[in-house]
Amino acid sequence: MSYREKENIINIFSGLVITAIYAWFVYQRHLEGRIDLVDDFQAWGKLFLVYAGISVVARIIIYIVFHIINAIVTHNTEATHNGEIPPEDERDKLIKLKALRNSHYSFVVGFMLAIIALAIGLPTYSIFIVFVISGVISELIDNGSQIYYYRKGV
Repeated sequence: MSYREKENIINIFSGLVITAIYAWFVYQRHLEGRIDLVDDFQAWGKLFLVYAGISVVARIIIYIVFHIINAIVTHNTEATHNGEIPPEDERDKLIKLKALRNSHYSFVVGFMLAIIALAIGLPTYSIFIVFVISGVISELIDNGSQIYYYRKGV
């Protein structure tokens, strides 16, 4: 398995775990009555900002740990002479571009579902839930597409 495929598997795993843990934490605070997720849209905005910060920091830590473990396990067989990440070539860029396209298509579908949810009379907070779900799904599609294209060949 190539370095890029391993990296995408780590992305999938970390995205799901970070989102699930944060969602569980927020939901527990809502059940305790410390956060009003039904009518307080300012709280939703703060939650999204905090989630973005936590996600970035957690992913940086996960990438560092992944790179260290990968270098130890593979004994740098895939890396260049200095133990660096393999350089990105034109094939890698094309794969990322195609995967990004797939990801954007899926997010647009999620966005439209959120608008439809509002149009049919679902509660306003449902738009935030649909945004989170469509963001996670689009990230999964992005990383899954990259794995698929690396194995299929572009």
